[in-house]
Amino acid sequence: MLFSAKELDLLLAQECISSEHPWSTRDESQIDSYLKTVCKEISLAANTLSRIEWGHYGSGYASFVDAWFYRPTPAFDVPSPVRHGEEHVGLVVLLSRLSPYFVFMEGEKRWHPKGGSSYLPAFEGVDSFFSSGVLDLVAPVQKILEGRGLRRLGKGELSSLLPPGIQVPTILGDPPYVEFDALFHWED
Repeated sequence: MLFSAKELDLLLAQECISSEHPWSTRDESQIDSYLKTVCKEISLAANTLSRIEWGHYGSGYASFVDAWFYRPTPAFDVPSPVRHGEEHVGLVVLLSRLSPYFVFMEGEKRWHPKGGSSYLPAFEGVDSFFSSGVLDLVAPVQKILEGRGLRRLGKGELSSLLPPGIQVPTILGDPPYVEFDALFHWED
């Protein structure tokens, strides 16, 4: 297991598990401010556009920031376009608000003046890339994040089952829960 029993308890209680700054402050506004700076750096250095969910998906509590980076080029076209407004695949970066960890996956977004649709993060998507454009973003974005002191976790590192009886306050997955669910959960 990646996390100790104490760390799992803290994560599920929405408490930081890192002594590194800014997580050591236990102040979500400072943590989000730091992550905003990192996301701006990614957009500038990797020449991407982004859509980032800072507001806990509008309700509840998300233990992470859901950052999505893309370029409006053919390499980021969705495989099955609907052709109503904007439609792209992009690199999903889930940035933990409770630790200096992040994961990568690929996700699609569609939007138009009257609405839109989006992926929801899921353990099954970690480290899964289908688009060459998204795959080309992985190395430069990872370099930026690691240069800022963050650490990428892979699917294998987060796949250990949580001990029996542990309930994760999330709508993103179902039991049996794995460590991914403890680190990246959304309670609506």
